[in-house]
Amino acid sequence: MASDRRPKVEPPPRPESLFGPLFDQFPVGLAIFSMEGRFLHANAALSRMLGYTVEELLQRNHLEVVHADDREAAALLRAQAISGKAKPRLNERRYVRKDGGTIWAQVAGGVVRDSAGTPVYTSAVISDITTLKRAARMSEQRFRRMVEMSSDWYWMQDQEFRFVDVPGLEAPDVDTDVVIGKARWEVNGLAPMQESWDQHRARLRRLESFSDFVLLRYKTSGELRYLSVSGEPLFDEHGRLRGYHGIGKDITERARDQKALEESEERYRLLFEVHPQPMWVVDANSLAFLAVNGAALGLYGYSREEFRTMTADQIRPPEDVAGLRRAFEDHSRDYRQRIWRHRKKNGELIQVKVVSFNLEFSGRPARLAVIYDVTAQVKAAENPEDASRSA
Repeated sequence: MASDRRPKVEPPPRPESLFGPLFDQFPVGLAIFSMEGRFLHANAALSRMLGYTVEELLQRNHLEVVHADDREAAALLRAQAISGKAKPRLNERRYVRKDGGTIWAQVAGGVVRDSAGTPVYTSAVISDITTLKRAARMSEQRFRRMVEMSSDWYWMQDQEFRFVDVPGLEAPDVDTDVVIGKARWEVNGLAPMQESWDQHRARLRRLESFSDFVLLRYKTSGELRYLSVSGEPLFDEHGRLRGYHGIGKDITERARDQKALEESEERYRLLFEVHPQPMWVVDANSLAFLAVNGAALGLYGYSREEFRTMTADQIRPPEDVAGLRRAFEDHSRDYRQRIWRHRKKNGELIQVKVVSFNLEFSGRPARLAVIYDVTAQVKAAENPEDASRSA
């Protein structure tokens, strides 16, 4: 009689032999699979997780409940673990519930071998991390929203300061300072406005944060854009530099407005200086002279440096100072016109008509005044006979 040489098939192990008596009480999914991947045992937690009864799972292959997009990776990992080419490791994958819903799970697999080292069965511990994934996704969405509100793009660099990622932004979407694989100073058509590239590189090598680093970006169309970027270093758990990350914003309109303002201010200063009437700007609180034009220097005899050390009450008789201070208590935007007595550097007392209005000067409340010397007119009004004889 011929002997039966067919290999002896090991019976499926009882769950208790692998997981102990608490197999069905485990709060996470536990399963044992045949070498073909069919469910041999599944606990209650896995049944609840997938929406199938245990009996229904035992009629299925493991890959049938894995999401279609993750099946190939799951099958490859299983084959590598069974062959011994790779150690079983923790991984994430998606499963499809009986009702069609998708869940995310963290899976730790293992291979059961016989005394000869032949793989016989596989096992898995499956934890539902859908809630964690959803929370992480919401956190990422909030982060992206925050970035969107404060900037136009988010960027990441490696240890050599080369761009490696611009999450959520496709290159054609906006003309940024980012070219993947290059450092910022290697990008064509990009130039710093404040500090040189050498200074910027030195700052990065010192692992310093930076903010509002303004760059000029010449687009291929020839258009000039102004970009502002801010960044900070990233470190791993051992304190080693991983790279830099930060945000960028196109500030072209703001820069153009500022440039127009500066040009406007420059024109104003020029007009102020060459105006034929004496003019000055006085601090509304301290009464210090903030600006004095050339005509005022000529009328009063003081140098510009002397005016900068003086206050408006110093060119008035002491009895007129109280009235001056009361006048400065008026903070309206209306023009004011009054006759005052002013004293020149040589001591001469003159009568002047002052037309003034309040304004902000270099961020400070101030008053601009235009001065008209009316001494001759006042004397003529007071002594008409003298005026007629001199006529």
